[in-house]
Amino acid sequence: MLRESLSKYKAEVEKMGLHTSDRKKLLSLPFYMAKRSEKPVPKPGQKEMKIFQEIYGMGWFDDAHTKTDDEEKITEFNYEQYFSPEMLKGIDCQGDSFKDFIKTVNLTTRTDHEAL
Repeated sequence: MLRESLSKYKAEVEKMGLHTSDRKKLLSLPFYMAKRSEKPVPKPGQKEMKIFQEIYGMGWFDDAHTKTDDEEKITEFNYEQYFSPEMLKGIDCQGDSFKDFIKTVNLTTRTDHEAL
C-alpha cells in the first residue's frame, strides 16, 4: 500500500515537468516529512510512561531542565584520565592512529544525557 502510494506520488510529480532539482526536492519530501514527525509525549499515568521508566531508569521529564551536559567524554587532551599509565607506555600517543582511536571512542560512547 505504501509502495503504491509512493508510486502514484512519483507519477504525479513526473507529470509536472519541473526542473531536475525541483523534482528531486518534491520526490524526497515524503521522506523528510516522515523523519520530522514526532510521536506524542506520554502523559502521567499512561502505560508508556511506566515502560519508559522501566527501560531507562528515569522519568520522562527528569531531564527536562538540563541545559548543558556536564559529563565529560574522552578526548585527545584528557585521555590520561581514562587509561592507566602502564597501558600508555608502549603506545605512540601523538600518532594519528591513536588520535583516530580516541575520536572513535568519543563518538561511540554516550553520556547519560546523550543516551536519551
